[in-house]
Amino acid sequence: MFKMRSILATTSAFLVLGLATAQAQTVTLRSNDLSFSMTGVLSGFDGENYELDTPIGTLALNISLVTCEGDACPELLVDLNEFAIAGSNTLGSEMMPELIEAYAFSIGGDLEVDVLSATQVKYTILDSDGEMYSTITLNLGDSDDAFVALENGDAYIGLSSRRANDGERNRFLRNGKGDLTSAEQERILALDALAVSVNPRNPIQTLSLSQIADIFAGNIRNWREVGGLDAPISIYRRDAASGATQVFEQLAMEPNRQVLSNTAFIMEDNAVISDAVAGDQNGIGITSLADERNAQILALRSICDQVSYPSDFSIKTEEYPMSRRMYMYVNGGSLPPKVEEFINFATSDEVQDIVERSGFVSQNVSRASLNDQGRRLARALMAERDRASLELLQELVAGLLDAERMSITLRFKSGSVEPDNRALGDIARLAEMVQAGDFEGKRLMIIGFADNIGAINENQRLSQARAESVRDVLVEALGIDEGAGDEGTVQFTPFGYGKLFPIGCNETEDGRDTNRRVEIWVR
Repeated sequence: MFKMRSILATTSAFLVLGLATAQAQTVTLRSNDLSFSMTGVLSGFDGENYELDTPIGTLALNISLVTCEGDACPELLVDLNEFAIAGSNTLGSEMMPELIEAYAFSIGGDLEVDVLSATQVKYTILDSDGEMYSTITLNLGDSDDAFVALENGDAYIGLSSRRANDGERNRFLRNGKGDLTSAEQERILALDALAVSVNPRNPIQTLSLSQIADIFAGNIRNWREVGGLDAPISIYRRDAASGATQVFEQLAMEPNRQVLSNTAFIMEDNAVISDAVAGDQNGIGITSLADERNAQILALRSICDQVSYPSDFSIKTEEYPMSRRMYMYVNGGSLPPKVEEFINFATSDEVQDIVERSGFVSQNVSRASLNDQGRRLARALMAERDRASLELLQELVAGLLDAERMSITLRFKSGSVEPDNRALGDIARLAEMVQAGDFEGKRLMIIGFADNIGAINENQRLSQARAESVRDVLVEALGIDEGAGDEGTVQFTPFGYGKLFPIGCNETEDGRDTNRRVEIWVR
């Protein structure tokens, strides 16, 4: 595997020469998590470790663990123009090649591609003069590999089709590599959804999540048990290390207290699964929506009898129960300028069309009318029993007449009113739309909602606090001094409607998470 430390070693001779002239100067080496620091004379640097003379002896500290502060510190990041990206082949094989090509063209340059193996591709980016600008080695694997490569120093960027888990986050924190859930280290590349796919000739159109869990656990083995033909079920899925499988376990298997059967056909990627299901009349598989191909995607029926089908809008709002975010991760601390430049490009709005061409769902903002929300409104009316809630729902619907819902649906860090990392990015997009004049003369209704756990008044208070938190972050992003006439002709109005208008099932934890949100409507 491509080693980041070997790249640094290629520049170490230059760095050591620069070091020799300032060898007697004092520097401070500070851990990335700021938990400790050491001051002493920098007596050596080999491209991988600092050697620091201290009163207790000479210490060697790896550059991945500490930041060097002082005039004698070598400029190890400035000249680094080769780096590696590792992780999910769903992202690495389908989206990343196009992003790298667009990045090369964005600097007025060109691209040379060298396929080193089935899992490793080297991209040499040339500048406008045909000179080498940077080199990116793409190592294809699974989401687990992203975090291993980052931790081992084998890559600067990790690609994952799932969020970093608690074990990975804690390990990075312990090793001084920062907080993987921070906005600095966790970026959203694209949106996607897991799709339950069957053969196009299969008469089944809809399955419940509990039925799907029973099928993949091996408890249901014949299609007739779920209303289909009398035929054995063939199961296709990825291995346990893939992000798709881990997300599926989290969203479908664990809530139904089921474990994946070991009788499934294990395939190397989502596209192969889709093709296998399309060729097997009795097949069922879990794939990425980006790899739908010729298989038939089923609608999902929830525990509270909601029926959901993946669409761009339902994935952007994360109302489809198996929606997922596609991530780019980095270690804490400073990044080489060219790595940072590529990350900023890959997560910018200008590449969202490339995201869509790759088969994923972009983060571009779209709109839906109240008419498009009709099924959801009907469910909300059926769910409410007490008079006070029905009157409040009438008030909400009256306010939404002639309004449009934005696909921006904001969620929060666990147990707080602080927007999560995706929400912060969406608020920035909303601010850009305001600055571009998209909402001149209109009102942005910032509407907070909650789950149905707890007292009605407390849920309404919490939903109002979430709406006001989003309003405050938006106002700060715009640099507006509210009350001083800086708002222009756009009005920002936060509302809190508690448990009304649910989009998930409050009977499940995932459903309650879905219902804790802020929606943006414009009128």
